[in-house]
Amino acid sequence: MPLIELKDAVNRSFDYVIVGGGTAGLVLATRLSEDADITVLVLEAGEENLNDPLITKIGQFGQTFGQKEYDWCSMTTPQVNANNAVFPWPRGRILGGSSAVNFTVWNKPSKEDIDAWEKLGNEGWNWERFNKYMQRAATYTPPDLSEAEHARRGTPDVVRELWNKGLKGNDFTPPTRTDVDIKIQHAFQSLGIPMAPAPLDGDPNGVVIGAMTINPKTFLRSFAGNAYWEPNSARPNLNLLTGAVAQRLVTVEVDGELVITGVEFSHKSDSGKTFVVKSSKEVVLSAGTLMTPQLLELSGIGRPDVLQKAGIQVKLALEGVGENTQEHVHASVVFGVFQSTIIRNLIRKMDPELKEGVPDETYDILRNPGEAEKHSALLAEGQGLYAMGISTFIYAPFSSLSNKAPEIISDARKKIEAEIAMGKHTPGLAEQYRIHLDNLEKVPFCEVIGFPGWYGGQNLPVPGKKYYTMAAAMNIAFSRGTVHVTTSDPTVQPAIDPHYFEEEIDMKMLREVMRFCRKVARAASLKDYFDGTPVELNPGPDVSSDVELEDYLRRYTGSTFHTIGSASMLPRDKGGVVDTKLKVYGTKNLRIADLSIAPLHFGSPSQCVAYGIGEIAADIIKGVA
Repeated sequence: MPLIELKDAVNRSFDYVIVGGGTAGLVLATRLSEDADITVLVLEAGEENLNDPLITKIGQFGQTFGQKEYDWCSMTTPQVNANNAVFPWPRGRILGGSSAVNFTVWNKPSKEDIDAWEKLGNEGWNWERFNKYMQRAATYTPPDLSEAEHARRGTPDVVRELWNKGLKGNDFTPPTRTDVDIKIQHAFQSLGIPMAPAPLDGDPNGVVIGAMTINPKTFLRSFAGNAYWEPNSARPNLNLLTGAVAQRLVTVEVDGELVITGVEFSHKSDSGKTFVVKSSKEVVLSAGTLMTPQLLELSGIGRPDVLQKAGIQVKLALEGVGENTQEHVHASVVFGVFQSTIIRNLIRKMDPELKEGVPDETYDILRNPGEAEKHSALLAEGQGLYAMGISTFIYAPFSSLSNKAPEIISDARKKIEAEIAMGKHTPGLAEQYRIHLDNLEKVPFCEVIGFPGWYGGQNLPVPGKKYYTMAAAMNIAFSRGTVHVTTSDPTVQPAIDPHYFEEEIDMKMLREVMRFCRKVARAASLKDYFDGTPVELNPGPDVSSDVELEDYLRRYTGSTFHTIGSASMLPRDKGGVVDTKLKVYGTKNLRIADLSIAPLHFGSPSQCVAYGIGEIAADIIKGVA
């Protein structure tokens, strides 16, 4: 029963109702429905749009953002420490959720990232166990490369060894890599950043050649919609209702705990009415880090002060709902690419066996409609710019990227320890901060993302010019945000306040990673390739002092769309919302299975973690995890 109608949903009861057909939600629904004796219903606000080329064709970075048929179009509140700017936080509103609209990167966290969850009081949530579930979500297909192409890329021995072992862990390594990307990788290495020894097995510390979630036969996006839902959609016990926007949970109190009997929702067929779908066993919220706390609060579950202010009756006081929100941020260093025709032709002459369609251009040329059409045609053969993806990364501890790191870390430690002693931070947050401080010098929280083209900043690209962007990213923030309702009206999105740069160390770390990116651009190994030192477009040569850089960051920092933590898995007295079985405290049959349960951020894109949460949630409910 691949898609059901409204009448089929409201006129019966289901064993499990899953709110949200996104990344984790579809994984969970698919795994639960493996048992033919249970019934599952997925309520998804968006549409099933599996063959939409704007989703399936990779390399169209961000083109779905801001379009309501794909995106929730969420925005933050004005950020007082970022010139009162309002930041877009796009999230997938479509079957498959953000796995349908993301940038297809599949990189994994470090072992220490996940082990930190267990240190916070979540027994069993450690790297060894969780990685097995991330592995379950993917099949790794090494690229089929000629020796000439290996030579052009300079594929490191450690990478070839992993490929030869058939290491599982992601879907596909980019079939093509542009020359400039490879040169940047070599520049990273020339500055003392080694190749990461085990990027898919807990140690991504170093240069990582990233993988992509694409189908290795069709070269189209692989996401939760076509990887989990579509192959299993004929199961009679797996039901999907699209265009269904959950508004609140239907609850009764039994023996002092809330029992969820159903979900109230609106539907595209009649947006003026509300409907209820019944659940006989459990309801699972997989609505994402932004919508899950909203649904809890609309249902009377959360902080009493927030609920009362919004005019919502308190049914279950739970202080952690909407708190502890954490996000990755980035800012771009963009410089011009001036590789001469002579050098490009020389590269071709040296490697005459190079596969047809290997790009020596950047994404900038796709702004020309003719070039975009040409490279679209090449994609079917796994060639051209659309088959390239984002593949060049550094994951590194702060201490390895800046000589100012010891001073910045020391100052932050003194400040935070003094604040803890004065009682400024709760015991739960104090525990998180101490883990952050201990890990800053050894865990790869800092990230540099290589992007062959213009991506962000104050100065726009000039037509006909080519650029390379190094995005300086911080994957840990000491600042903690919130996601809270402001009204009982479910059609009003919650107030999203990431509290950007509230903690001074966040700004200082991002500033120093920006400086490192500039250092890479000046690497001696790039001078010949770029006919000298590349000219910096953004931030630009006039932005040089610490004060100028920090002012630039307040204006041009962006979200990296990896929000976690708003319904954290922690002990209840430390701000927790769910326990280690993902059960919401104070309820009998309500669980959460999405990135909102992650209690502490990690140094990688969030896609693989979302898949892992869906996989482990299914085994928890089945009683085998």
